[in-house]
Amino acid sequence: MEGGSSRTRHTRSQVGPDWSSKEALILGNEIAAVEADCLKALSSYQKWKIISETCTALDVPRTANQCRRKWDSLIDEYKKIIVRSRTFPKSQTQAHTDCFPPNFDRELFKAIHDFVMSKDN
Repeated sequence: MEGGSSRTRHTRSQVGPDWSSKEALILGNEIAAVEADCLKALSSYQKWKIISETCTALDVPRTANQCRRKWDSLIDEYKKIIVRSRTFPKSQTQAHTDCFPPNFDRELFKAIHDFVMSKDN
């Protein structure tokens, strides 16, 4: 092709498959474990490399960048759930579950919530 490349920046195969809620839960659990074990001893690169390798060993084959991007996305969704749930006059647990996006379940929400609360303390 003249004047440029016919390649796109990211193809679907480069991005990787969609994450199931089980895979996202594995990711969240591994992040919590690495954060608890390593604290500030490792660089961000080293932490994400460990998380990616552990996820791959648990049949969630993703790169460090894919893991980091998914975690950032999960944290963003978690924050949106918290904000939306405040508008419901129901119990806190029911309000949260009413706001879950696809592939986001109660167990995943709890894992992220526990992680966020542990970071605040």
